[in-house]
Amino acid sequence: MNVVEMFGEPNGIDILAKSNNGGAVMVLVTNGFVDGSPETQTALLDKMENYFLYTQSAEFRSTFRNSPVILRVTFTEQPDKIISEQLKRCVPWAGDYGVTLEIQINGVRMRLS
Repeated sequence: MNVVEMFGEPNGIDILAKSNNGGAVMVLVTNGFVDGSPETQTALLDKMENYFLYTQSAEFRSTFRNSPVILRVTFTEQPDKIISEQLKRCVPWAGDYGVTLEIQINGVRMRLS
C-alpha cells in the first residue's frame, strides 16, 4: 500500500467537526496497516503539519477562535510500533499549535500525553 492509499489526499483535511464544547475535532483517517518505513513516517508528519498549519489560518480562527482543538489520528488496526512512538514524540509539537493529539485504534480513543 502506498502513502496516498494509507493517508488519502496529502494536503487535505479529512474530517473537521465542531465538538459538543464548541471546540474543533480534526480527524486524520488512515487506511490499513500503517508501516514504519521512512516514507510512511514522512508522509504522516507532512499531513499532520498541514492540519497544524490549518489551525493558524484565518478561516479556522474565524470559526473556532480560542476553542480547544483535538487532532485525532485514526487507525483501523494497530500501527507499526515506530509510528506509535513517533506520535508520542509529536505531542509537544501539537501543543505548540494549541492542539491536543489523540489516537484512535479500532474505535478506541487514546491520549498520547
